[in-house]
Amino acid sequence: MKRALGPIIAALIGATCLGAGQAQAARTLLADMLARPPVADRPVMSALALEACLARAKELDRTGVAVDMQVVAIDRLAAEGLLLQNQINAELPVLGDFDEKGLNDFQQRVIRREQLARQFKTEFPVYQQAQKDYDAAVAEFERNCAGGFSASDLAAAKTKLGIK
Repeated sequence: MKRALGPIIAALIGATCLGAGQAQAARTLLADMLARPPVADRPVMSALALEACLARAKELDRTGVAVDMQVVAIDRLAAEGLLLQNQINAELPVLGDFDEKGLNDFQQRVIRREQLARQFKTEFPVYQQAQKDYDAAVAEFERNCAGGFSASDLAAAKTKLGIK
């Protein structure tokens, strides 16, 4: 039994340490963009481009929060799986001393840990792809929305988009 659990445990530990644990909180792109000072001379972005950038920033902020929630859920899965695995490993040497209830409890912990491992195995790649897509979208946003804008265009775009 210990042998079959090894690869799953390694995957949980590896993904927690290398993947989900390195995720960063979503940036506040809209707030960052609104905090940028307007330029007085020769703005680079048109009013329409600024409006599109503000709308995209708002959308990316929502997406970033959703990705953050995914990583929190994955971290919980991994933590519970590791806790159960540690408990299982500690109980293995004394398993023969358990009564029927103790054996049933042990078996339930093993079943739960295996459920968590399967769930983790399906959800972690989805999170990784979502994070990758989000990072690419933020990079594209930064390329497309780096230019300056006028104060009047900003005020008009904020009004049109309902941004305070």
